[in-house]
Amino acid sequence: MTLSIGTRVRFAVNGIPVGAEGPGSRRLLDVLRDDLGLTGTKEGCGEGECGACSVLLDGRVVNSCLVPIDQVEGCDVRTVEALSEDARLGLLRDAFLRSGAVQCGFCTPGMLASAAAFLGSGRKPSDENVREAIAGNICRCTGYTKIVEAIRVAAEDGEALDVSVAAAPAPDVAGSRAVVQAMPGLAPQRAPIPPAVDPARPNVVRPRTLDEALEALARDAHRPLAGGTDLMVALEAGVADSSVPLLDLWSLDELRGIAVVAAEDASGTPYLEIGALTTYADLRSSPIVQEHLPAFGAMAATVGAAQIQNRGTIGGNVVNASPAGDTLPLLLATDAVIVAASVRGTRPIRASGFWTGYRRTALAKDELVTRIRVPLPAGRPTRYRKVGTRRAQSIAKASVALSWRAGEDGAWRDVRVALGAVAERVIRAPRTEGLLEGARPSATLAGEAARLVVTEITPIDDVRSTAEYRRHVVGRVLRRMILDEIAGGPPAGEGLRR
Repeated sequence: MTLSIGTRVRFAVNGIPVGAEGPGSRRLLDVLRDDLGLTGTKEGCGEGECGACSVLLDGRVVNSCLVPIDQVEGCDVRTVEALSEDARLGLLRDAFLRSGAVQCGFCTPGMLASAAAFLGSGRKPSDENVREAIAGNICRCTGYTKIVEAIRVAAEDGEALDVSVAAAPAPDVAGSRAVVQAMPGLAPQRAPIPPAVDPARPNVVRPRTLDEALEALARDAHRPLAGGTDLMVALEAGVADSSVPLLDLWSLDELRGIAVVAAEDASGTPYLEIGALTTYADLRSSPIVQEHLPAFGAMAATVGAAQIQNRGTIGGNVVNASPAGDTLPLLLATDAVIVAASVRGTRPIRASGFWTGYRRTALAKDELVTRIRVPLPAGRPTRYRKVGTRRAQSIAKASVALSWRAGEDGAWRDVRVALGAVAERVIRAPRTEGLLEGARPSATLAGEAARLVVTEITPIDDVRSTAEYRRHVVGRVLRRMILDEIAGGPPAGEGLRR
């Protein structure tokens, strides 16, 4: 096990081996700007919402303000300064200039990083796909039309140049000697700053195996760190206690993977097993998820944008226990099991008993969530809808998951209605479930369910919405979900409603 506080992290930036020292929780953004003088990468919100700090990390777009340097060991980072080295960025540079897509310039580096990742994906350069690719990047000049045009042009030009992969492999960084190595042709804005170890900032324990992680939790108090999309924000804002060491789980491949597993009991029901470090991007792209539980893919598509989807994990969302957590209503509606582990062994916890209050769970202090198991009974459709301010980067104002068994007579049985962001924790709506149980869906029934479900929730007014709106929208969404089933199934793009 390595303790990364005060140690050197070696990685590559734009093809050059570099090193950085300091607390492992130090942000990649700060290393790029303060140590390397690569100020093309901007800091905007510092919370992963604006995309100004976007860079490519091993070919995937991420928010560098949310990535601790402990997690870039041995990785390849590409910034806007790599325009002359990366074929994808070079195409984009030329297309942005020809199309007039560069405006004030503040958002442009992050836009280029997201666009480069899109070019590397090989996806069709339709307006819809391009807009989704840059959904995590806010343009302060509001000129998205020219940006979309430029990315589409670059994608079309790139087909002839085969830019579907990174321009060059990352160099071997094992022999990196310098704490800071200046980029060719670019002088740092200030003298390199090898940061001193600050005892007030958290140190990071990086276990090599799951057993080591569990042993660390058994010995001392640690705060688990996965993708960091919530925790890094809390640490930077001073909300989280920075004196608690972080337990970095990101490199533990034991906690990744998606598979269908045979039944372990007499029911004969197989289940979908999802590793706790599985990202939203993994859920979206998994053929297994699309075949067996497409509602999870639809849900994952509504979480943040590409930068967040590449880092956020299902285990982190489960343990964060926010009532607005995107995965929680689906896990509750599908009667999922959260598998917790400690040095004492493993313990299955049903979703119905896992969230015990506002941001509270049934986990013991020495336990980690390792896997999530979702039963896959035959003939059980599951649907999900989230209401947010916009399609991307939106925390739920309310969310609804609906699951049932369709009988031969067309009646619904074993109905489950799970709701998020309308109480102190994710909840079921038992009276509404009772109304739908054994009934055949109809327009009349949909209206009755909409009126009843609002009596089962206790929403609040907050910065995202009002209690009145949440009541209204939950009823409307449930009604529409039932009506859509009567009409033959959910519409294309099922997932988020504004």
